[in-house]
Amino acid sequence: MDFHRVKFYANILGICLPVALTYLVIANLITGLPIYPYTYVGLAFGYALMIKRIILFQEIWHKWFGKRK
Repeated sequence: MDFHRVKFYANILGICLPVALTYLVIANLITGLPIYPYTYVGLAFGYALMIKRIILFQEIWHKWFGKRK
């Protein structure tokens, strides 16, 4: 497996994990289960990393929400 494919899969995981953690927090709120403080830290870190560093996310964002002609 080449480096670009590994980087692509790492970027996909970097996008999916914060989103999945968000759904987990919502499910815990609905069911009344405890939400631990490191969950909020993980969410903040995951979204900051996703928005700032993952180029795949930035390309998808501009494709979906960029200026439409």
